[in-house]
Amino acid sequence: MMSRKRPEIRIAIDGKYLDEVQIREAEPYAPNAVCYLSFPADRHWAERKGDRVSVSAQAATVVKLFADGVLPEVGGRTVVGEVGGEKIGPCLLEAVESGERNGVDDVIVLRFHRSSGTAR
Repeated sequence: MMSRKRPEIRIAIDGKYLDEVQIREAEPYAPNAVCYLSFPADRHWAERKGDRVSVSAQAATVVKLFADGVLPEVGGRTVVGEVGGEKIGPCLLEAVESGERNGVDDVIVLRFHRSSGTAR
């Protein structure tokens, strides 16, 4: 299954653009070398329905955002999102789900609910 080409709309979570997230990769043939992997904007997408926002992103990007503390635990602090320059939030993370899978670039879906509170 090939990924379909999506429009290049930049998405950010708490000010961190998904296409700028850099995942460190070990280089097996050059142990002292450091390489970084990142995914372009068209590999992440978002959908809004009322007070709910779903962000589909490359799995490695989502893991890095959790590791860096950008993404809170489900039901934790609120975050502010940005989709195509439009601020959305504050939002609570309600669920983390698997998305499209093709063996090369698995997708994780982050489901947010817009909150009436302020970002913590």
